[in-house]
Amino acid sequence: MRILIDIDTCTACRLCYDTLPKVFADRGDGIPLVLPIKKGYDDHLKWAVREVMESCPSGSIQMEEVG
Repeated sequence: MRILIDIDTCTACRLCYDTLPKVFADRGDGIPLVLPIKKGYDDHLKWAVREVMESCPSGSIQMEEVG
């Protein structure tokens, strides 16, 4: 799974990294970074990312299945 952030539309609302700090972090200017997940995304983590993605007020988070 790959998570993409559209930094041009992100409003830096903090929702993603406040809700899911295991996956997202503030890069220093309010825009989120996607953190590396060493063991991969289990079903629970995929569900949590999907919830954050759907809650993003600017729709700036996208998720792709890889492989």
